[in-house]
Amino acid sequence: MRRGDKMQSNAAVIMSLYQGDTLTYVEEALSSLYAQTYPADIFLQQDGPLDPAVEALLDEALAEGKIAYLGKRAENRGLAYSLNELIKVVRQRDYAYMVRMDADDIAVHTRIEKQVAFMEAHPEVDVVGGWIEEFNVDSGERQVIMYQETPEAIRDELQKRNPMAHVTTCFRNRFFDTIQGYDPLRLNEDLDLWIRAMRAGMQLSNLQEVMVEVRVSNAFYARRKNVKRAFEVMRLKMEASSAFGFGPKGYFYAVAHFALFLSPAWLKQWAYKNLRGKA
Repeated sequence: MRRGDKMQSNAAVIMSLYQGDTLTYVEEALSSLYAQTYPADIFLQQDGPLDPAVEALLDEALAEGKIAYLGKRAENRGLAYSLNELIKVVRQRDYAYMVRMDADDIAVHTRIEKQVAFMEAHPEVDVVGGWIEEFNVDSGERQVIMYQETPEAIRDELQKRNPMAHVTTCFRNRFFDTIQGYDPLRLNEDLDLWIRAMRAGMQLSNLQEVMVEVRVSNAFYARRKNVKRAFEVMRLKMEASSAFGFGPKGYFYAVAHFALFLSPAWLKQWAYKNLRGKA
């Protein structure tokens, strides 16, 4: 199959954009995908109105053949809804892998090459992620956040925190034969997805190196004080504790995570900096 004079890749990147995405960040995100050592077709979805400069950039990229697909929708429906739209479009074409990316992050230039190579070498794995390197746009601080490697360790890590960095994930197409996409009613759509995947026997893994550079700011920690989101995470963690037999420790972590979500911004910032896997 060809798109213009370019052969279709066996990997498709799916990325949603919304009104808060800025031109500079989107340019950097797309440039990091264009520079990949392994070619991948890029599928984008506009989740409601965008900054006119960003929309013009996307229209130009589509016209020049830099991206394979651009969906437009006037109404903002959220990340999960947009990703489901993109998954449906991609699954109508012959791709082996789907790669997640956010519009304000930067993919390491060998990311897709390394993830596809891993998937080819490990046919039993359904999703592979990796580490992230957070960089604070206010302070300039950088911190590598590490995630467990094996399916068993990832399941156990679920007791303490989200065990996969959503923005680093690469899915085998067959994953969505069993798991019917994201739940658009969830505020924590990725955590819900991992729990459902593990309950269905899916195998998850993480490469032990940085795959994506992720922007954070001091305001990031203040924004996370959301009672509804915190309650949903606690319920999901309790569900996982019951499903995977984590016992009292699992329930303790569920309640502790709820309390952390509702804590002052300074305490959340300290916890995120000191209590997660880091290098």
